[in-house]
Amino acid sequence: MRKFFGFLLIIFLLIQSTIVCGDITIPKTVKVGLNYGNPMFDNINIKSNKPIELVLSKSGEEETISLKSPIDFSFRKDSYYNILDGGTKKIQYIKAVKYSGELIGPFHIRIGNTYKDYNSADTALKSMGKSIKGLFIAYENGWQIWNGLLLDEKECKEQIDIIQNKIPDAKLQIIGPDEKRIQITDADGNPFFVYNCNEIFIKAPNAEKELSLISFNGANYRGELIIKTLEDGSIGVINSLPLDQYLYGVVPCEMEPTWHTEALKAQAVAARNYALQNICKHEKEGYNLCSTQHCQVYKGYDKENPKTNEAIDQTKGKLLYYNNELAQTYYHSSSGGHTENSESIWSETIPYLRGVDDSYGLGSPYDLWISELDKSHIESKLSEYSMNIGNLVDIRPIELSKFGRVTQLEIIGTKDTIILEKEKFRTMFGTSNIKSIWYEVNTESDINVFDMQQNANIMKRPNGLSVVSADSKRTLTQNDKSLYIKGPYDIKKLNVLPSSYTFKGKGWGHGIGMSQYGAKGMAESGFNYVKILEHYYKGTAVR
Repeated sequence: MRKFFGFLLIIFLLIQSTIVCGDITIPKTVKVGLNYGNPMFDNINIKSNKPIELVLSKSGEEETISLKSPIDFSFRKDSYYNILDGGTKKIQYIKAVKYSGELIGPFHIRIGNTYKDYNSADTALKSMGKSIKGLFIAYENGWQIWNGLLLDEKECKEQIDIIQNKIPDAKLQIIGPDEKRIQITDADGNPFFVYNCNEIFIKAPNAEKELSLISFNGANYRGELIIKTLEDGSIGVINSLPLDQYLYGVVPCEMEPTWHTEALKAQAVAARNYALQNICKHEKEGYNLCSTQHCQVYKGYDKENPKTNEAIDQTKGKLLYYNNELAQTYYHSSSGGHTENSESIWSETIPYLRGVDDSYGLGSPYDLWISELDKSHIESKLSEYSMNIGNLVDIRPIELSKFGRVTQLEIIGTKDTIILEKEKFRTMFGTSNIKSIWYEVNTESDINVFDMQQNANIMKRPNGLSVVSADSKRTLTQNDKSLYIKGPYDIKKLNVLPSSYTFKGKGWGHGIGMSQYGAKGMAESGFNYVKILEHYYKGTAVR
């Protein structure tokens, strides 16, 4: 029985002709998730050569802390850490285990009452700090002063005795662990602030008047950074900045900045459209877009280039429309000579996402590509997806799109036969290996035979062929290991079942919408960015 496996990512790639969460408006800012798809960072380092403000947000209320430059501090979960050889590593603390180095933990001592604001708490801390070391300000249902990074209640009680001797009338309370609590530490790893609130904004006071950058783990960003505590206690890092400043960090990642200006302008408009059409893509995570290929690659200020910035500035406010609705501007690297209809790759038929001639894109490094996959690797990968076909017998395209892309790929095994539709095989085996679905499948076993029905020589696998020997005629099956063909000068040995499969293809990417190499070729041939966009997105208009 043949089983069909459709393209599972359709859930995420359903094409919408309009923004689903509102009218077409250009937002003042966009929020970009910087650690989408990555595990929570154990240490989030922030630097700035200018003064910044920390703005705490909880239950609709905001509190601001002003910090002077130079800025060098880090965020980490309020948890257990092992400090060894100058490094700090988060650990799963086990009391019975003997650790090398120093241990710190999430137990603290609260000293005194709650203060009305940060400045009041800071004044009190400076007074107490004359007699007690290791104090820091905490925000947990109000401003407080805490002490200690202790391992358990036993250590807390010992520390309480020490504090009580120095401040006899102090009101002291043990503070236990909380998964949502975050520490902010100085350059030496000492906490100066601990908080338990939804999110904290990091921003420069004069960012609108002058270029102010904030460094996150060594990469520089415009705008604000938001450190968000998620429901599971993990930390999300978000960059909030104006739309076109976001594009400054996108366009040079998606297109080579040395390319022709008109191609860069076309990319700028396509990226702007794409951002607005997908502005609600990560709404559940608390931001608009992520910084990966899941949305558009974004690498912040460090990736900016004067040429791409200029292309974005020169197309400011320009968008691509179809029948007065914002067009969905999918784009890809290279089509291989012809782009594709939307329904041949995904599901929905979109009138402006039609396959068009892309001869201007020929000459790219990805016009032709070859990828060889071992039989054992294919079997193993299929098993990972619970597709247990037994021993692999053959792989063959059984349905092609109008323009030649593989829309159904049949995989035959000794136990089962499956059909993978459209991009499914490509996503399973890696888009860097199978660069597009415009390919043919060859093997080392293929032989050239004359097909009487087609009246032509064609390449076929030995399995299933009828062969005539000196004494009989029989059909080869998967149980036959080898076929020997005697020629006038030698004898050629072929495996009946191939040991590997060679995919020979064209282009890189899904083939929908604008081909970036095609845009480059059109620009170099004298077309402006409007003509380029209107060529790849049929019936659209830039305005």
